Amino acid sequence: MGTDVASFAKQLREDGIEAAKEEAAKILADARKEAEKIVNSAKSEAAKVEKEAQTRISQNQSSSESEMRMVARDIIIGLKKKIEEIGTTLLKDKVAESLNDKEIIKVAITELMKNQQSGKNWEVSLSEKVAKPLADVVVASFRDNGAVAKLVTGLKKAGFEAHITGENEVFEVTDESITESFRKLLSPELKKLLEA
Repeated sequence: MGTDVASFAKQLREDGIEAAKEEAAKILADARKEAEKIVNSAKSEAAKVEKEAQTRISQNQSSSESEMRMVARDIIIGLKKKIEEIGTTLLKDKVAESLNDKEIIKVAITELMKNQQSGKNWEVSLSEKVAKPLADVVVASFRDNGAVAKLVTGLKKAGFEAHITGENEVFEVTDESITESFRKLLSPELKKLLEA
């Protein structure tokens, strides 16, 4: 009986070890499956995060490019305006210099009077720089064309302004009016040059 008990104990021990080994193998297999699920889930989540990150990067890049295009457009527009302003200022200075020349004003008034009806009363404003030296010449030029000129003082621009008394049409030959006319003519050409 002793042997049977020893043999039984040995058998129990071997069965227990075998059962433990099987249980351990099962636990290990379950752990591997669970680990594989975790790894696959992590890979899937990482791929999802990477895709979202790539989408955000692409959106940010697109947004940044749009903003840079708008900034570049605004800079170019500002530059064009500045160039036009500088050109206009330089032109205005040259025109003012010319319109402060007494001979040029005499010729301009003579040309104006060639196309006007006689017998009209005019009001003429001369720039401060030419008013005194030209007052008599201007009055005589109008009188020679059968018109009467009344000189009005206070024109702050270079050049002159003239209009028939009681009428709204004003003949303005000033640095501002000539510069504005040239600016309107030159602006499209300047735009073409800047866009080339």
